[in-house]
Amino acid sequence: MKSSSAKPKPQAQPAAPKETTPAKKAVRKEEPFFNRELSWLAFNDRVLEEAARAETPALERAKFLAITASNLDEFFMVRVGGLQLLKDQGIRALDAAGMTAAQQLAEIQRQTAAFIAKQYSILHEQLLPDLQASGIRRLSPADLTSHQRTSLQELFMEHVYPVLSPMTVETDTAVIIPALQIAVLCHVRSVDDPTGRHVIFFLPPNLTRQILIPDSDAGAFPYINLEDLLVHFIHLYFPGEEVTGVARFRLSRNTDITLDDESATDLAAEMEDVLDARLVSPAIRIEVEAGAPKPLLALLKKLCGRAQTYEIPGELDLRSYGQITSIAGFEELKVSAWTPQHTPSIEPSESIFDAIKRKDILLHHPFESFDPVLQLLKEASEDPDVVAIKQILYRTAKKSEVISALIRAAELGKQVTVLVELKARFDEARNLERSEDLIRAGAQIILGVRGLKTHAKICLVMRREAGRMMKYCHFGTGNYNEATSRLYTDISYLTCRSSFGTDASAFFHTVTGRSRFQHFERLSMAPFGLRERLLAMIESESDRARQGETAEIMLKMNALEDRQMIEALYRASKAGVKIRINVRGICCLKPGVKNLSENIRVISIIDRYLEHARIYCFRQGGNHAVFISSADFMRRNLSKRVELLVPIEDSTARKRLVQLMETTFLDNTQARQLQADGSYPAVPIHGKKIRSQEVFAKEAAKRARQTTQAPDVLIPHTPRPPDP
Repeated sequence: MKSSSAKPKPQAQPAAPKETTPAKKAVRKEEPFFNRELSWLAFNDRVLEEAARAETPALERAKFLAITASNLDEFFMVRVGGLQLLKDQGIRALDAAGMTAAQQLAEIQRQTAAFIAKQYSILHEQLLPDLQASGIRRLSPADLTSHQRTSLQELFMEHVYPVLSPMTVETDTAVIIPALQIAVLCHVRSVDDPTGRHVIFFLPPNLTRQILIPDSDAGAFPYINLEDLLVHFIHLYFPGEEVTGVARFRLSRNTDITLDDESATDLAAEMEDVLDARLVSPAIRIEVEAGAPKPLLALLKKLCGRAQTYEIPGELDLRSYGQITSIAGFEELKVSAWTPQHTPSIEPSESIFDAIKRKDILLHHPFESFDPVLQLLKEASEDPDVVAIKQILYRTAKKSEVISALIRAAELGKQVTVLVELKARFDEARNLERSEDLIRAGAQIILGVRGLKTHAKICLVMRREAGRMMKYCHFGTGNYNEATSRLYTDISYLTCRSSFGTDASAFFHTVTGRSRFQHFERLSMAPFGLRERLLAMIESESDRARQGETAEIMLKMNALEDRQMIEALYRASKAGVKIRINVRGICCLKPGVKNLSENIRVISIIDRYLEHARIYCFRQGGNHAVFISSADFMRRNLSKRVELLVPIEDSTARKRLVQLMETTFLDNTQARQLQADGSYPAVPIHGKKIRSQEVFAKEAAKRARQTTQAPDVLIPHTPRPPDP
């Protein structure tokens, strides 16, 4: 028998854990592109920084503040509405920067909230004190004297009370709230109705927002906002009742409602339906003045669905500061004017046709006047030798001299053919109206091209001269709009070169007559080859760089978003091409990334005039190839629009555009340089300050003086004595 004292088997010890490398956290690959929407918000932030420049006159800063508000409105109506639709449909596709629609919306809301806080900080801490010190002062009802209250009540009862219509909000009935109008929601109750009801007032845009305080001192502009006046006297609408709460608010709606013109039978009528649909499209943003009663805020959110809500720390709709900038007087608060100059290419009282025949004419607006373009149309409308005028109209002025000239030409029996683009966003109603005016005058009207927007800037005038048909062309980077021609920097090119005239004629046959597309001799047209022409030019510079030549590309545009174009620029950079890009707004390209974009520099210039010209320069071994265009490097421009790329063949004009581009890249006053992290620090100043727009204004004035002033004394150049 075995002893019970036998040793038990040792129990197995748990195995020591193996040393393992900690699992790496999955890191999403960083895409070589910036997000389009966030890049746009960065652009608007650069505009806002102009409102904070202490050295800039106060009313000029107020203008920039108003521009940022207008920009933000359009951004929400156009871009955020589309993203919200994608999110609602559950679409989780990634954009080029690797973000879903939901992620973009969340980041937009975060950045917009920070942007609004910055807007109102600049307004309250810098702008309003400066305006008030000069006599422009917004008053609240508490600031008014009893005499002023009495005078304003009389004004209110005469001009406001009978115009506004209070509307009761029924919980079971939809309320149509107009977009972008300030509205006032209030709660009213009485002894007979202790629960009360809700009432909305809408302030129509045709009522003056800023109301001058009666009996104001000369040289001062104290005012009260219309919504403040309404709230102060709102009780007059409800005699015997009590107004227990008031909320000022403003709504933005989705305008990303497009016309399906592929199946449209009556384009004009269906465009009117689109405009009507925008009036009741989904709400995407509610702006509520901070301090609104919570029950009223809750009701607004219920009325407006899933719209993003922003509590605004001050008055709503800062666009109205644009109206303040036009107040008469206060010149010391405004910038000194840069007057558009006469071009030396056209002699006083000279026919525009003679001037163009003598030499191609390049104009840099607004430093040089838009008048020669108007002169071409006005002369053409009256000249008995002009047979036909053909033109593309995308956006025009309210009282357009361009359209007046076309109407006059049609009335005099000339063949006038105008393509009016009905799908120009926010100008659809005006374009509809003006197309009807042209039709009544006898012009032949084309309402755009099926499936595409026509965005090209071209005018063709055909004139009988000495038994042959001369073709005079205008090509531009901006619209035929004499109002914006004084505010936007653009390029015009006037020529009667036969090859350009032949191409222009073929272009109009293509877009107005459903002709099969044909390749042009000089011009390039989107969506049938413009992209390919630019890609070929980029690749040509890349080939030169690979062969050891100096290779360089300079580009100026409003937006850079197209993935194929960005990738081509990345390849060129890696090949050794020096690339400089001036992009006003959206830029999805990341510069300065090692082994990708080390040779790419991107700047953005925000200044007095809106940078709008598209200019593309390629060194080509020192014999520069220079183009102007209506197209940005955006997919919509290159693939979904009718656009033109125009080579500049006149050597003087070409040299001038190269110099213009070089000057913009020397700007160290208004330029900001894009970094690989998406920031835009100011370009550092080394040596002399250079402000490119100021340089252009001075150069235009100098050229004009040289042609209008004869010297009083002839001064010979004499050699300098040799050094001792």
